Amino acid sequence: MTTLLVTLDLTPERSEDVLVRLRGEAAPWLRRLPGFATSRWLLTGAHDRCYVVVEVEDGYADDASRALHDAMAPGAHDTARSWWCERIEDVVDLGLAARPPVTP
Repeated sequence: MTTLLVTLDLTPERSEDVLVRLRGEAAPWLRRLPGFATSRWLLTGAHDRCYVVVEVEDGYADDASRALHDAMAPGAHDTARSWWCERIEDVVDLGLAARPPVTP
């Protein structure tokens, strides 16, 4: 598995509306990424940042990362929007916690 970490900055006052859109639009789109295996969405207590941990099957990391970059334009801060992508990183899972098996 390859793990990608996506950091989204949110406008806290509009975070509830943004989360509705992320659930309804971004999450289903993410599940269609090449080699998608699983994702986990994490929200900070201040509702100003969302972290998305995406796991894709080995061999699909480049395609999935390219699709994410094309769709989310990391670093393009548009203050008119209520969320934007801060960065997308290819990270390594250190394997310090047990992970449940991924079933298709």
